[in-house]
Amino acid sequence: MPVSEINSELDGVGPYNRLSASQVNTYNSCNRMWFYEKVLKLKIKQIPVLYVGRAVEEAICRTFKESPSLLLSNASQDTLSKIPIGMDGKPSRELNLTWPANRIIPLPENQIPGTLEEIEIWAKERMKLHLKSALLAAQKDWERQERKFGDWSDVKFDYCLEMCFNALKYHLDEVNRCFLSIDESVLSKWRAGHREHWPAPDGFGFTINSKHPLAKEGKISILEAWEIARPWFVEPESGQFSMNAIHPNYWFQGEYDLVYRWDGSIKIVDIKASKGIGDRSGDYVEQLRMYAMLWWITHGKKETVSDLEIWYLGAGVIKSVKNPTEIEMANMEAELEQLWHRLKGQKTSIEKHPANPSPVRGFSEGGVPTASPKEEKRCDRCDWNSFCSGGQGLEYVEPNGFYQLPGKTTETNTVPFDQLTVRFNLSANIDSINYRENDSPEIKIIQDGNRATVDFRVTMNQDGEQNYPNGLKKNDLIYLENVIITSNYRGELTVKLDPLGKLTNVAGDIDYSDNLLNFRARWDIVGKLAYKFQRSGIGKNGREWHRKGLVIFDSKQSIKVSGWSNDWGHQYDMANEGDYVLLSNIELDAWADQLRGQIGRNSRLDVVSS
Repeated sequence: MPVSEINSELDGVGPYNRLSASQVNTYNSCNRMWFYEKVLKLKIKQIPVLYVGRAVEEAICRTFKESPSLLLSNASQDTLSKIPIGMDGKPSRELNLTWPANRIIPLPENQIPGTLEEIEIWAKERMKLHLKSALLAAQKDWERQERKFGDWSDVKFDYCLEMCFNALKYHLDEVNRCFLSIDESVLSKWRAGHREHWPAPDGFGFTINSKHPLAKEGKISILEAWEIARPWFVEPESGQFSMNAIHPNYWFQGEYDLVYRWDGSIKIVDIKASKGIGDRSGDYVEQLRMYAMLWWITHGKKETVSDLEIWYLGAGVIKSVKNPTEIEMANMEAELEQLWHRLKGQKTSIEKHPANPSPVRGFSEGGVPTASPKEEKRCDRCDWNSFCSGGQGLEYVEPNGFYQLPGKTTETNTVPFDQLTVRFNLSANIDSINYRENDSPEIKIIQDGNRATVDFRVTMNQDGEQNYPNGLKKNDLIYLENVIITSNYRGELTVKLDPLGKLTNVAGDIDYSDNLLNFRARWDIVGKLAYKFQRSGIGKNGREWHRKGLVIFDSKQSIKVSGWSNDWGHQYDMANEGDYVLLSNIELDAWADQLRGQIGRNSRLDVVSS
């Protein structure tokens, strides 16, 4: 199975603490880079090419999902969308739900492509529609990013479409192979409605109770080959990261791009919207080897992958990757588990991850290994070069906790990041509750005469479960676990539930003695500046808005602080990456394991060390 269904009660790791192939590759490139990006959560520059790759893959998968027996080439690109989705973000297995393909009557024979060449013409038209929508959505996503860099006008539709067509060519080769060599028993099972536990997305859902609606009789047709050869891929309508394959002990996860399995063998394909030139081509090889290991382990170490391929769509080249042996996979599993314990199984800090970049590897078009470029150093193109000791910066030094700021008569005593208290466990009674259709309820609570509003930032917690019980009513005693407390300018309290929070009506083995008034409204902190960011736009009232922010870090974690541009003083513009800055009188918040801060009119920023 390409997707793991886990028991959250047995998962002692959690979705935010697993290892992945990208993390392993980052760590092997440079220990310090891994610390910056995976522990401090510093966000790399968001360049258009990152979003183009996702759009190209989406257009490919949405086209592969569709059938020329059901849709004309000019049909709406949303015809097979709006599938049933469960609370966990995965396609729903409830039997009484209707899937979009079940509502469509197959096309008459005179409107259906009859040859592989006609299917190609049909698929290219579908790809044009899907790519246009996917690129538009990707552009909007990129424009929302605080750290966006580059120019979207550099994105060329025709080049992106050419990459899609290259993927189609490779897929049609697989369709043709199926047409020419399919085993009769495989064809018979498909015609009878047999489905894999995780079928390739096609709009029909998990079960077909009788003959497949698109089945023919006699010799296999090329249209049936299109249906049967369809690879598994992540359902485009599913929730983000909901369809991962996860190690049985939960410490490693991955998400396959394409999995071909129609003939009984397993071929895993990694789609790359690039030419395969440069250092990262080495990472792609290692990623596929780890995916082969993950497949083997999640199938009881009884099923191995037959083929591993990287599709370099920019170069129009398929690169085959040598399969690891079972001994190699067993050694890989042991080494990665040790790495997880070193990186994730204990608290870590910056001094444990030195700036020790590996040499840059050389690859030519199509991912062909070449000599390493001796004149190029990994640090030269690293996003953290300006403040990292491996690049142009200095090694991190724990800042002094006391500062005499200009214009202040008393010293400012800053609080270390690990002593910032933002999460609480408390009990309270429901003061009022209002249920809303397809949304979390509106709840107000009362505790010792103090009232607060409950803000459900998400409807499910990190385990994929609803973060509140059904049947709640006024005056019920409830328990709020790992929640965030904030107040607005009027002093009104809000209790926030993010993916780490939980509301229950049954007390667990946690101390719920925190008080609503225990939280601290304002803090003074100091840290090293990683980067600044700005965002602007037009509000619903037609007025322009502008916000600024920055990310600072200490030896163990980072804090993202933002606010209206008018609330930042002149030293915001003076601060440079690598400076130590002190932020006075700020509010604290959080999202998952990322601390956040908010400056206001009475807040202040001072550069205390350059």
